[in-house]
Amino acid sequence: MTQNKTRIWFGFGSSLLLAGSTLPAIAAADKAEAAVPAAHAQHLNEPSATQGGEGGEAGYTHEDPDQVFAVNLLLSKGHLHIAHEMAGVGRWDIAAAHAQHPAAETYDKLRPELKKRNAAPFEAELDLLVDAITEKKPREEVRQAYESVIAKIDAALGKIESAKGVSPAFIMSSAMALLKQASAEYVIGVSEGKVVNLQEYQDANGFAWVADQRIASLDPASPGLDEVRALLAKLKSLWSASAEMGSVVAPETDFLGTISRIELKAGKIK
Repeated sequence: MTQNKTRIWFGFGSSLLLAGSTLPAIAAADKAEAAVPAAHAQHLNEPSATQGGEGGEAGYTHEDPDQVFAVNLLLSKGHLHIAHEMAGVGRWDIAAAHAQHPAAETYDKLRPELKKRNAAPFEAELDLLVDAITEKKPREEVRQAYESVIAKIDAALGKIESAKGVSPAFIMSSAMALLKQASAEYVIGVSEGKVVNLQEYQDANGFAWVADQRIASLDPASPGLDEVRALLAKLKSLWSASAEMGSVVAPETDFLGTISRIELKAGKIK
C-alpha cells in the first residue's frame, strides 16, 4: 500500500521521516502554525509518495551517528513506556501494539550499531515483553519484562563516549528530537481537539515522557533548565491516559505551541 511520508527537519542536520497518513498531520500543523512561533514552520517539508507503514517514525537521520543511535534507542523507550502504562490499566490490545513497535520500526537500525559498539542486544527481552503483554501475564511479570528491556537500552546508551553522551548539548539534541517526533504523532492523532488516531496520540505522550526523563538527567543548575522543565510539566499535563477514539483532548495548538516554547528555551542549555 502506497502512503505519504513527511520529513520533519531539525537543526544540526537531522530529520525524521514519518510514514503514514500525513495529510491530516499537515492540515493540523498548518492550523497550529498561526498560534506558535514561526520557527516551528521550518520542520515540515513537502511529502513524497512512497511505501510506508502505519504512522510512527520510519527513520531518523543526523550528521552525528551517536545521535542517530541515541534517538533510535529513545524512540524505543517511548513506545515501551506507553505499552507498559497501557498494560498497567488493563488495555492489553493497545499495549501489545505499542510493545511491538520497536521491533518493527527501530531495532533493525539498532542491531548493527549495538554490535559495533559492543552493546548487548535486547531483541530477546523485547520478545519476552511482547509475550507477557499479549498473554496478559500478571502485572509484576510485565513490569519485570519491561524493566529488563529498559535496562538493556540504558546500558546501550552508556556505550556512547561518556564525555559526549552526558554533555548538555548532546542530551538536549536527542530530547528535542523526541519532542519533534511527539509533535508529528500528535497532529496525526488529534484533529480539532478530538482523538482521530489513538495509537499516535498515545505515542506522542510516550515520546514526551522520555524527553522529559532525558532532560531531567541534566545538572539542575543548568541555565534555563527550570523554564524547560516547567514547560515539560505543562506538556505532560495535557495527556489523558483514558482517552479513546473521539475523546476531546488538548487541541493541537496547545501541544505544538508548548513544544515550540521548549525549543526556544532549550537554546540556553549548552
